[in-house]
Amino acid sequence: MITVKVKSKGYAFVIPVPYAVLRMGSGILTSGLVQRKMKDWMNKSGGHVGGDLSRNHDFDSDGRRFGTELLLSILENASTQQAIRQLIKELQRCKGTVLVDVQAQDGTKVLIKL
Repeated sequence: MITVKVKSKGYAFVIPVPYAVLRMGSGILTSGLVQRKMKDWMNKSGGHVGGDLSRNHDFDSDGRRFGTELLLSILENASTQQAIRQLIKELQRCKGTVLVDVQAQDGTKVLIKL
């Protein structure tokens, strides 16, 4: 289980994320239904999945579309789902490993631990 701890002056909370939730999330993200919905969303918002980007928009919207198209191409790859499953299995073997341990200048602390 991945544990996310956030502590600030006014609040502190812990979010436990079971590996089963990670596996389900990866299955959903790599499913054909989600990929089709993302392509439909891109087409409706003016993006062109699989084609050239129009340069009529500002840099941020082109960058956002490029990032979404890159994500779609990664998710469409058949080996992506297998790689994500293997990654989650390896994470399960590394219990107790700290992935993120940061503290902001305002005193906010974030800890992500396996």
